[in-house]
Amino acid sequence: MARERRKPPETDDGGSWLTTYSDLMTNLVCFFVLLFSMATLDTQKFESAATSIRTSFAGSISSGDSLMQNAGKRILTVNFVNPDDTGDKILDNERYIENAEDIIIDDKESIKAEKLSAAKIQIEKDFEELGIMDLVDVIEENNFLIIRLNSKVLFEPGSAEILEEGKNTLTVLLDSLRTLDNDIIVEGHTDNIPIKTALFPSNWELSTRRATNVVVHLVDVLGIEPSRLTASGCGEFQPIGDNSTNEGRNKNRRIEFIIAK
Repeated sequence: MARERRKPPETDDGGSWLTTYSDLMTNLVCFFVLLFSMATLDTQKFESAATSIRTSFAGSISSGDSLMQNAGKRILTVNFVNPDDTGDKILDNERYIENAEDIIIDDKESIKAEKLSAAKIQIEKDFEELGIMDLVDVIEENNFLIIRLNSKVLFEPGSAEILEEGKNTLTVLLDSLRTLDNDIIVEGHTDNIPIKTALFPSNWELSTRRATNVVVHLVDVLGIEPSRLTASGCGEFQPIGDNSTNEGRNKNRRIEFIIAK
């Protein structure tokens, strides 16, 4: 009797490919989700970057200042390639810009200082040629250049009318200062001897009128910008000499040009 041939056990291989396919689909879905998340902009961080830009041009969003009031005062760079990167890099960019602004300001101040120094040298030379250096002091301080003229260079005693020789002196002086845009304070000073006339009831009025007349001459005759000038009368209350002596009182009667650095 012939033996019955055993059949090999049946195996279910028909759906094995589905496992591989589902794994592939899962990986593809994860890959596209990842791409989509990288391409999606973080709204909050984008708004933060946009606010930084607006602030750089308008000063402060909440302050209500106009764009033109703060234009050019500050620059804030933003990394537009990666808006998420709005932390340390923006602070670094601000720091670099601020340093650049400091360098520019320092250069401008250096140029102003050089021009003022050149003007000081020229003034001393001009006064030397006029032969009045014994009646003039040119003093350089931290924040000011002071040109001190004895009052007899510009005025008769007790008068506020500028002498013709004084007008020539002012012309020479302002030729050296014309290249500058620094502010100038013109101060009148007297000694402590009282004055009481119809025009000048006290030394206050005399010192103030002298300073004012000098300023008016600088504007009307020599063409100096009025916004640069200030007239001030100090009377006898800021002496530089001893009012108990003739020499001290002579020093105290003066006109000072205080030029801001």
